[in-house]
Amino acid sequence: MCLIVSDLEGTLTTGASWLGIRAYLRSNRKRWAYDRFLLGWLPRYLLVKIGLLERKKVMESWMLGEINLLLGETTQAIDDMAEWVVANRMWVERRVDVLDQICAQRQSGAQLAIVSSGYQPIVEAFAQRINDDTVAIGSELIYQQDKLVGLANLTNSYEQKAENIRAAFQDRRIIAAYGDTLSDLPMLEMSENPIAVYPDAGLRKLAESRGWQMIDENHV
Repeated sequence: MCLIVSDLEGTLTTGASWLGIRAYLRSNRKRWAYDRFLLGWLPRYLLVKIGLLERKKVMESWMLGEINLLLGETTQAIDDMAEWVVANRMWVERRVDVLDQICAQRQSGAQLAIVSSGYQPIVEAFAQRINDDTVAIGSELIYQQDKLVGLANLTNSYEQKAENIRAAFQDRRIIAAYGDTLSDLPMLEMSENPIAVYPDAGLRKLAESRGWQMIDENHV
């Protein structure tokens, strides 16, 4: 069976998991915890925007800080949060045009794998809404005695995405890959048909230079 791989946030949905987690925490016990965390991160975000900090390293630090807000929660509590985030913030903002194209490609028997830096339960909750056959590969969480204690890996992004795809599927033929930023580049380069979805400036420039397909307001 051939394979289609895709990023999640920005690619299959315009919804952001961090906004969903923030909204969930604000309505469930930790009303101001996320806002305090976010306020402390604003200076680093600005430094990334002007190129003084590396985006990959800051992303990893962000996720470690964000996961600290959830430490001690049970597996069920995290799964409930993930379901809420997807239902209220991500699935409702799904990119129908992209999902329709993937659905058409799957008619040939291809399997879809969503490969994202998002937390595994969130990626799984989104994948299940597509179909039972969709594989979810996200950033794994660590539990001890049914309590969340941290992240197994810092982020499932950049080269890690490609490594996880190889580990899960070995040499299976990848007929298409979808992504929206340069963090998806190693995954895009694995496929026969890399597709830039509403790409950021960096990926747009590269996709145009290589003649890759694009999906955005001007390319359908």
